[in-house]
Amino acid sequence: MTTTKINEITHAVIGAAYSDMKSVPLLLSILVCAVTSVGQTHFYLEESFKHPVRIPAGVVSLLNDEVGKACSQETANGGTDVKAWFSASRISVNDNRSALILQSSKDCLNGADNVWFWVFLKTAQGYRLVLTGGAISVDVLRSKTHGLRDIETNVATARTNHMDIYKFNGSAYHARRCTEATPVDAKPKRVPCRTR
Repeated sequence: MTTTKINEITHAVIGAAYSDMKSVPLLLSILVCAVTSVGQTHFYLEESFKHPVRIPAGVVSLLNDEVGKACSQETANGGTDVKAWFSASRISVNDNRSALILQSSKDCLNGADNVWFWVFLKTAQGYRLVLTGGAISVDVLRSKTHGLRDIETNVATARTNHMDIYKFNGSAYHARRCTEATPVDAKPKRVPCRTR
């Protein structure tokens, strides 16, 4: 294609854009809303979430139960602001259903080699905890089970790397395909999934 032809096409595109400038702000508004409502699909849990969101009140009461189990020493006074212990982000488990992933920097809510996370699915009755675990990274896969995307977690110790794939059974996620590599850079092998 010649330079003259490229210039003609460029001028035609720019001219068309200027002639319809009224629709540009509307288009930009639609794009911004669409981008902010879509959740992430990859989370490196040793870093802050890229798109943090406010934690809904319906999730806070569920967090109180989780914190009470793991941090009984710190919550004994009852005046703990549990919401301040967590950060949240949207997670894309389904195009039509809202879900949140939360993490905490509190020591009592984390392991030595991983960061604990919680996934809450919004239902007609409110939020429900559908997955919790410890990992270094969490990825939402394209494959789906019972309408929700499968989730992969990765955990590494000094010696072994664990990769688990969780599938939704209609009410919660459960590990269904688990592999480990020892040493960390070895070829992963299939192992029985660990239960908590």
